[in-house]
Amino acid sequence: MKILRYRLALAIIATTAIAAAAAQGDNKVNQEWQQCVLAAVDSFPANGGYYTGSRPNDTFKKTAWKGLHQAYQMTLADPRPVFRQDLAQPSFCSSATYGALIKALLLWDTKGVISRQAWLFMKPFVGIVDNMNEKGFYQSDGQGFWGMMNGNGPAVAVLFHQLKAGFNFTAYRGAKTQACKETPDERYLTDDEWRNHPVWQQAVPGDFMKIFWNRDDDSGAIIGDNGVKGDLQEHGHSVIFMGIDSDGNVTYWSSNGPGENPAEMGYGIGRCDKTKIQRVVFSRILYPEKFDNVKKLLPKDINQYIYDLNGKKHSTTKELKKHIGIK
Repeated sequence: MKILRYRLALAIIATTAIAAAAAQGDNKVNQEWQQCVLAAVDSFPANGGYYTGSRPNDTFKKTAWKGLHQAYQMTLADPRPVFRQDLAQPSFCSSATYGALIKALLLWDTKGVISRQAWLFMKPFVGIVDNMNEKGFYQSDGQGFWGMMNGNGPAVAVLFHQLKAGFNFTAYRGAKTQACKETPDERYLTDDEWRNHPVWQQAVPGDFMKIFWNRDDDSGAIIGDNGVKGDLQEHGHSVIFMGIDSDGNVTYWSSNGPGENPAEMGYGIGRCDKTKIQRVVFSRILYPEKFDNVKKLLPKDINQYIYDLNGKKHSTTKELKKHIGIK
């Protein structure tokens, strides 16, 4: 009952925040869509385990990849899938936000706006053979729909921009060390400056959010992974923004982990002080109907920018903004 009361309270806060943002004219908000995202989040089981490994072990009898494959139920004859979030366990952050997006689209699309072909291409191809994946094809980061949702850097924001489904906005606190500064005069914002940055007032519950963590080694400044041993690499989290709590903390939903007891972690609400975040990218969907454009995104299509962030290169803030539609 405690969990249910908390979810109800959070839903009321979220609804109020969305309505307030729309009333103030602070950017466009598709309230119907945002509510579908929040309803999708609320439909997921609590916890279920956090696991990023590629093989079963003593703790997890199946991988998150297999769970995601089992959850997305669709045959070549079906007009749309059924998504069984109870089967999508264990999980990790990007599998959680992907699953919530699919569930929200299914809740929203009551009139069959999204075509069968688009739904087929939204399926996660995770190396498991079935009637739609006879050769057991595996989508790398930046490849196809699932590969974009699972990519490093601003992958989700790049995907939504590519589909023309909404808009993105971002903020960067700056680098702490000279080695990680992109320009010699780059300034690291004070705690007060960062906590009061306008980006936090612009976000509304139901926005997709990529967190780049602020770590002592300054690796939160890094976008992507260049594959070079010993170099600082991206350290981030794919989540859905749920609001700012009464203490001023960022509240979000995802699959959270790893932690000391990963079997007890997974789906749930997380929160952190804004100063724990060094960079953030928000993505707001305004036109869910644009997900029908996924029918043009073939499962083997590669977005080179996101593909390269998985072991080949880092990105600059300027490049990030370009690829998510910010001039």
